[in-house]
Amino acid sequence: MFLPALTWAQDNLITVKGRVTSGGSPVPGATITVKGTSNGTTADATGAFHLKVPSDGALIITAINYAPAEFPVRGRTTLSVELEATEKSLGDVVVVGYGTQKKATLTGSISSVQGSEVVKSPQPNLSNSLAGRFSGLIANNTSGEPGYDGSGILIRGLATTGDNSVLIVVDGVPGQIGGLERLDPHDIESFSILKDASAAVYGSRAANGVILITTKRGKMGKPQINYNLNVGVASATRLPKMADAPMYATLMNEIEYYDNPAGGLNQFYTAAQIQKFRDGSDPIYYPNTDWRALTLRKSVPQTQQNLSLSGGTENIKYFLSAGLTTQDALYRNGATKYNQYNFRSNIDATVTPRLKFGLYLSGREESRQYPQVGASDIFRAIYRAYPTVLAQYPNGLLTTGIENDNPIAEVTSIGGTNVNPTYVFNGILKGSYSIPGVRGLSVDGFFAVDESFSFDKSFAKPYNLWTYDSTNKVYDATIVGGSNNLATLYESQQNTSLLTSNLKLNYTRQFGDHHVDAFVAYEQSTNHYDVFDANRLDFPTDLTPELSQGGSAATDATNGGSSYNFTRRSYIGRLDYNYKEKYLLEVQGRVDGSSTFPAGKQYGLFPAVSAGWRISKEKWFNVPVFDDLKFRASYGELGNDNVGLFQYFDNYGFNNQYVIGGSIHPGIDLTKLANPDITWERAKKTDIGLNAAFLHHFTLEFIYFQQKRSDILMAPSAAIAAVTGIVNPYSGSTLTPSENIGKINNNGVEATLGYTNHSGDFSYGISGNFTYAKSKVIYIGEAAGTLPYQAQTGHPLGTYLLYQATGIFRSAADLAKYPHLTGNQLGDLIYKDYNGDGQITADDQVRSKYGDIPLITYGFVLNGGYKNWDLSMVFAGQADVSTYVLPESGTVGNFYSSWADNRWSPNNPNGTYPRVDDRASSSINGGLYNNTFWLNNSAFLRMKNIQLGYTVNSKTLTKIKVTALRFYVSAFNLFTITKVKDYDPEGTSGSGQFYPQQKIINGGLNVSF
Repeated sequence: MFLPALTWAQDNLITVKGRVTSGGSPVPGATITVKGTSNGTTADATGAFHLKVPSDGALIITAINYAPAEFPVRGRTTLSVELEATEKSLGDVVVVGYGTQKKATLTGSISSVQGSEVVKSPQPNLSNSLAGRFSGLIANNTSGEPGYDGSGILIRGLATTGDNSVLIVVDGVPGQIGGLERLDPHDIESFSILKDASAAVYGSRAANGVILITTKRGKMGKPQINYNLNVGVASATRLPKMADAPMYATLMNEIEYYDNPAGGLNQFYTAAQIQKFRDGSDPIYYPNTDWRALTLRKSVPQTQQNLSLSGGTENIKYFLSAGLTTQDALYRNGATKYNQYNFRSNIDATVTPRLKFGLYLSGREESRQYPQVGASDIFRAIYRAYPTVLAQYPNGLLTTGIENDNPIAEVTSIGGTNVNPTYVFNGILKGSYSIPGVRGLSVDGFFAVDESFSFDKSFAKPYNLWTYDSTNKVYDATIVGGSNNLATLYESQQNTSLLTSNLKLNYTRQFGDHHVDAFVAYEQSTNHYDVFDANRLDFPTDLTPELSQGGSAATDATNGGSSYNFTRRSYIGRLDYNYKEKYLLEVQGRVDGSSTFPAGKQYGLFPAVSAGWRISKEKWFNVPVFDDLKFRASYGELGNDNVGLFQYFDNYGFNNQYVIGGSIHPGIDLTKLANPDITWERAKKTDIGLNAAFLHHFTLEFIYFQQKRSDILMAPSAAIAAVTGIVNPYSGSTLTPSENIGKINNNGVEATLGYTNHSGDFSYGISGNFTYAKSKVIYIGEAAGTLPYQAQTGHPLGTYLLYQATGIFRSAADLAKYPHLTGNQLGDLIYKDYNGDGQITADDQVRSKYGDIPLITYGFVLNGGYKNWDLSMVFAGQADVSTYVLPESGTVGNFYSSWADNRWSPNNPNGTYPRVDDRASSSINGGLYNNTFWLNNSAFLRMKNIQLGYTVNSKTLTKIKVTALRFYVSAFNLFTITKVKDYDPEGTSGSGQFYPQQKIINGGLNVSF
């Protein structure tokens, strides 16, 4: 407390009461002084202060890590003071469930990053910008298709056979409709990842971890306009090279030879014909078709734009923004388009120093358009199409391709389009009130309305593909698409709504060296979902794509629909205590009630406790190397209630029909028996961690974590024969319900090491993170008698059961030496006789060590700057991960060049791939005996993002009244180091037939007025 300098006339003094906050949170310890004097005071733990001030004077407010501010009094007796956090302080306060905490006093495993870092990625899907930045986070991108190019996000790997989805909380609303992926990155203030018991305040939805997203708010000051533009090109990270026509013709000859060795090596094509494929002398009858090049472009454009307006006064602050995103697909003349239009309006108002309100509105339109054929089927057609078949006749007519699939036509709108616009609206009304008479006591709450409307219109039209009749010299048409050679129309409409209300009582107080921060809250939510769909066949013309214009027969029109309501009711509490910020304790819990479960069993308690000790605060701890050193531990029980609804009822369906008296009557069938004891999964999580800052430049975090997941819902192990009568008569599946019987453990370690340095005009920093997270199946109801080395029990989730390929039969001696299958030939894979019984049987299959979810993930984040230049890089990697990919090849489709060029054959006995076969999916070397030869090591290190920027000197901008101007170039997925040859290592398709991940290179600018 400062001593007042009594230099003013006493009758000019008024007592001013106020509160110092930043981003809605108090700034305890802020210094408030009367301008031009030494008279002042400090804010208490709630940010409150009172001070005698001249009625025409001004206050100067300062605080560490906050920009100083000046407030004229103008006769007012109450003031609400909002400070702007400096860049450094943003890392000192972390958003946690239902509040914020100082990073120094955290006792949970929480990672955070600012939106200003994530926005540097040129990838418009926000979920693709998180990989490599955090320990404990897996963000695998399995497709680059516009509109469906998001990453699957896991926290600390797999922990259940059920739903592993992470809970997304936006601006305090759990499970906000619209999710994470399509948020505009320019609207994001910060991300926080809750990985351990710190997520217990989200109760029955917290077991898989929680991601908290906070959007930007206005700050006091004059209006500021920001415009962001980036324009880029996207291309495939990797596509397989396919065998050309002369190679494929040779392979067809080899396949015929293996079926009939006496016929020689030219049974399908003669040497002269293969030469024609090679030299192009007869491109009509002996073409060399590159289907990939004819169907796909090398690169496609994309754009992102965002315009925002922010500013405010003491009483009202605003942040307004609008954005536009456009993406094209790789297809030539393709029908695929994705356009997004979004807006956000965040307004905060101070009605009185004690009463505040906020109104946050946002919405977007996600406009998707696709051809009638899905992306996986298109790439299947590209990879299967014979290079020996012409794609298009000289007159422009398209050929029938393979099995009447011509991908050149399928990517276009010739067969119709599937238009799928989705509209999302999110509205939040928040309020807070500081209760008079009790210091530190306040109440706040919010009411959120989320709505989503999705419309799907799929109009399939017939079109012609052509075959040339060389005898009669005419083109014969083959009609494909539609149904019965006529157009069809499918329409559906889905409406989803979520109403969430929350009321919270807070108490924050500093008692000498003791700090207490606590709250209790009540929250409830209601979800409603309904869907309607209709189908119409046999359109007499494709010029009228409306439901009313289809065929008139009764069988030409069908419709359907469904709806449900789902409700939650919760009671939440948390108590944070620290002594001198040295001894730390947090207790929290949530009582959740869910309509997913039967009456009497709807509520559950999810408690957690965590503690920390900042040993560096001890007087006896005299280790100069450490600037800060904290040990912490947590334990909590969290839930996962994301399971199918209404399982506590007997389920019925109108599936069968009965004939009574010559008339058809609908019948009702029992499809699933009730489980009256169904409940949520329960996760018991333990964390032990160390946080250190040392040598003034380094930071370190190390964590050991353990999770025991129980009550996992799954089908009982015992198979029930159809003859018992207790099976679903419609699908043949068992009538017995799923039960909470599964048990899976998950444990591992996380580590993060960072270094920062500033030296004059030069600054730089580097941070590396590492996570090892391994699941172990304890019980999933496997059949009795399962061999130990084949059982999933005791192994990680998602592993494969495969024969072990140890080599290739290259000689008759090999066939005599090794146990083999009936029908084995030279060039076939050698399978290990694992059980040593002298024969290859199903008992020789072995469980793989890994699945397609990595046990190890890691990343590096580098930032640097010199004067007006700035550079940032993010690397992401994974290890201990395998992906099984068996290409669909043979007489049913083309071969990857990696297989074709390196196959065993009579002319290439040292080939590293097995001989080719009629159909890989049913080959002795492939689908008949799934084996480790096709199991790829999917480890990689990828440059996920890089950006180089230059900020124009402000003196130059003054003349054109521009506040700031920055130009940049950036890249996403620029390069990847991996052993995977033919496809992107993040892909998980078992045949490799998927829309490839994207490499994006772009340039842009940020300008402020």
